Amino acid sequence: MFQSYEDSIVASRLLAQLSFPDPLTSRGEIRVQDKLGNLLKNYFVLEIRRESVLLDAIAQLWRREKRDLTKPLKVRMGMDEGEEGVDHGGVQQEFFRLAVAEVMNPDYGMFTVDDESGMSWFRPCSLEPIYKFELIGLLFGLAIYNGLTLPVNFPLAFYRKLQGYEVTNIAQIKDGWPTLAKGLGSLLAWSDGDVGDVFARTYEFTAEGPGFNLTIDMEKNGRTRAWVPAYLNPDYGCRYSSSIVPQNVYTVDETSAPPEAEASNSNDANEEKSKTASPRGSNSKDDTSTEAKPLSPLVSPVSVNKAPANKKSSAQLPEPLCAPGDGKSEGRGVARSGDGDGGGRGNASPSPMEASLVTNANREQYVSDYIFWLADKSIRPQFEAFADNFYTCISTRAPGLFNIPDFKSLVEGSEEISVEALRLNANYDGGYTRDHPTIIDFWDIVKGLSPQQIGSLLEFVTASDRIPATGMASVQFSVQKNGEGDERLPTSMTCYGRLLLPQYSGKAVLREKLCLAIENSKGFGVA
Repeated sequence: MFQSYEDSIVASRLLAQLSFPDPLTSRGEIRVQDKLGNLLKNYFVLEIRRESVLLDAIAQLWRREKRDLTKPLKVRMGMDEGEEGVDHGGVQQEFFRLAVAEVMNPDYGMFTVDDESGMSWFRPCSLEPIYKFELIGLLFGLAIYNGLTLPVNFPLAFYRKLQGYEVTNIAQIKDGWPTLAKGLGSLLAWSDGDVGDVFARTYEFTAEGPGFNLTIDMEKNGRTRAWVPAYLNPDYGCRYSSSIVPQNVYTVDETSAPPEAEASNSNDANEEKSKTASPRGSNSKDDTSTEAKPLSPLVSPVSVNKAPANKKSSAQLPEPLCAPGDGKSEGRGVARSGDGDGGGRGNASPSPMEASLVTNANREQYVSDYIFWLADKSIRPQFEAFADNFYTCISTRAPGLFNIPDFKSLVEGSEEISVEALRLNANYDGGYTRDHPTIIDFWDIVKGLSPQQIGSLLEFVTASDRIPATGMASVQFSVQKNGEGDERLPTSMTCYGRLLLPQYSGKAVLREKLCLAIENSKGFGVA
């Protein structure tokens, strides 16, 4: 990555010397310089407004060339709001913190958070267009390329997949889904009779969609059978538990519908075809193709219909949201019927709305299929879009230099902050020393703070609440005397990791002012 940076700098300087040897350039030379402005810049600059951090970032990352992205990053944030921050590291760390917090929010619809582990994962059947996952992957890669840690919390399975390995067993999902892993382990370990009689678990995968819960029959939608979010008749192995049905999100050619469903869906499918276009730039569609074509991003991608109440006929039931498709792109349409490829589970054929029970004979295959759906099949379009662009700035071989836990530490840093290690690593300036009474009181107060408050203090001083993979020794934390008096609040210079701490009259005042500062800080003077 550093070689790419050096190449871009050398190229820009050579071009500047060849094109503009004379400082008194002519009008023609000025026009050339305007056209080559991005190439001649030594930095990749993002102009970000605090009121729309993620939107501004996505807009400026869209269609950027790699030679721009591999230049050192500079962020100008909050200039319209009157901030004066100069980015020496602190502003860009603040930018990534705000952008990542927005995109990882479950309400945004791209990721979910496990209630027990607190770890994030891609949301199956996300209604957000694929291009957003591409740009979020690029955003993550840009942060790693510039040596920044991200305030995210992904399971090890995420980093295993980024390194190109499959997630295949319970041990590999235990950190992200502890309750699920425990349940699957109990299912495999049960020895007192048949698990079908005791657990009464059906051969289905369940997932939380955006506003609804999905249930997918893994026998009817086997490993090699393509599956994408779509509308279909419940007879084909999917159902949902919600009265809200998202509409107009995906499209698939109506030739993928079974014959008995073509008549009832032809009008809707033809209407949808006229509105769709590929997010990759293609606006045409071959009517004879069976390949599903994703919809380009819409201004308002979701509308809802209430499901009919008290209807028992499958023809009257609301359409669920998952179906077999082409395997590469998302689609909206009716699934093709056919035999699943679950692989010899040997259960009696259930009714159209019911899946087979998990028994002693097929429980190992069930656990394997469930993990496959959880870690791969249900989120494959989103993850592939993310991963492809994650490696825009960094080499695909670079993560192979780390084992999986170290790769996670490189991206996320560590949330475990040792106050004693931070104290031993701290420096003092402006009249403070390690033995100064204010400094002694300061560390006594910090030791009594909660882990969240300690993280907030570190973020207040360094713009990040994480310890980087290189450890506490790489954290620059200095305390500088900033006058005397009980009226002033502590401030900081995040680019230098410097806490500007006034000398207060007592420990109680110091505690009050410090907590007030770290809990209400926002924006930059010089960062």
